[in-house]
Amino acid sequence: MGIGTKIKEYRNKAGLTQKDLADKLNITYQAVSRWENDDAEPSFDMLKDICKILNCSTDDLFEIEKPPQDVKEKNQPQIIEKVIIKETEKKLVFGVCEQCKKPIYKAGDLFNVNESYRVSSGRTTHIESRKKILCKECNEQRILQEKRDEEYRKKQEQAAFRKTRIHSFIWPSLLAIIFLIVTIKSFVDGNTSSGIGFLVITVLSYTFLGTMILNNTFLTDMWLEVASWGFVKMPGIIFSFSFDGIIFLIAMKIFLFLLGIVLAVLAASFATALALGLSIFVYPFALVKNLKGKE
Repeated sequence: MGIGTKIKEYRNKAGLTQKDLADKLNITYQAVSRWENDDAEPSFDMLKDICKILNCSTDDLFEIEKPPQDVKEKNQPQIIEKVIIKETEKKLVFGVCEQCKKPIYKAGDLFNVNESYRVSSGRTTHIESRKKILCKECNEQRILQEKRDEEYRKKQEQAAFRKTRIHSFIWPSLLAIIFLIVTIKSFVDGNTSSGIGFLVITVLSYTFLGTMILNNTFLTDMWLEVASWGFVKMPGIIFSFSFDGIIFLIAMKIFLFLLGIVLAVLAASFATALALGLSIFVYPFALVKNLKGKE
């Protein structure tokens, strides 16, 4: 029976778990587990603390029988020397790396890190975290991988911003070309006032659509908020349960439906007119934010 089995035996007698013993010794429970599996042995100083906690002696742990009373004292130092030599053959284990499964012999090489992982529950997912023990080499690899992931994420974000910026140039330009053709035709036909009006619409439509596509300013939220004013809840209709009453109900439903459409169109038109006027001032800021990679 090895020392690990005796540690486990006296630990159970003391009513302690591996974690309880590890907490009292200020080490990890993996170290206690390795002792009890005879994969490693505690140092002599650690052994004295274990004996105090488990209320036993080193002789009990190493199963050394006490010498008879008539044995001379000169034989006793040989037993103590044997214990010391045996203990120095093993290294103190502070923990086991959960990545490479190697024991950690130095406190400075043990790293407690938080590991995040995704948990799926039906159609929903959430992020949870737990502490993980890593050695120095595995922790350096983790830091290097995190830097690589962060660089990749930034590249993806920059690509997304660049794609949005390109769309904010292409589609407004196509719309502006249409209005510009009408503007030129108006000037050619001698309709100066119409030409100026279409020229203004050309500029405003470009800045408005560009700002909406960039979608990094207050303008989109403002347009949605103002446009939502047209979607009002219509009142209920009181009618008598008769032929005339049913005809009245159908007529009122049609009227309220058409009224709702008119209100929605008016609200959307007002929101668009307001956003058009503001877009010429907001668009430069939206473009600068996109170039800087800001939402």
